[in-house]
Amino acid sequence: MREGEVYRRYYTPYLHPKRGTLVGDAVYFTVRLGNAIIKYDLGKNSISMIDPPPHTMYYIALMAMEEKHSLGFAYIMDSSLDIWSRKVDREGPAEWVQYRVIELEKTIPVAKQDEKPIVVGSAEGVGVIFVCTGAGLFMIKLSSGQVKKVDEPGVYFSVLPYLSFYTPDHGRMLSIAGEDKLIS
Repeated sequence: MREGEVYRRYYTPYLHPKRGTLVGDAVYFTVRLGNAIIKYDLGKNSISMIDPPPHTMYYIALMAMEEKHSLGFAYIMDSSLDIWSRKVDREGPAEWVQYRVIELEKTIPVAKQDEKPIVVGSAEGVGVIFVCTGAGLFMIKLSSGQVKKVDEPGVYFSVLPYLSFYTPDHGRMLSIAGEDKLIS
């Protein structure tokens, strides 16, 4: 660069290489710049943008809110897992409302004092959130708040859990993130 030359840095927002979520006839993804949310309406073949709540947030994980049949997301604020839901009101603009807060300070270990847990995914339909710390990857069941370590420490940007079913003679087998359960 020559003296006196102005260095301009252009930044193009792009979709996070994280899993999106499907709610009704729409697919949602986050855009890196400001965590804005892109909505692609499959029925109308249209794209729109949704602003996240007015907080400084990073590493949000989109999720379908089962009870409300709406869009939601989870993120870590200080030592708590905050879950937000999008409230759509026919008479006014849609707004984000805090749905639930789960304290993590005593339930999820961290390897270093200054280390912050990060939400890296969710399993839709079963109410599970995945959180990464330097101590490992943890699964949190939203219904009970139960925490289970599912993998060793590593670099996790996005977790894409899978569901599989097996129907033996006496019941169905449900597998979530490697945990098998027989359902009768």
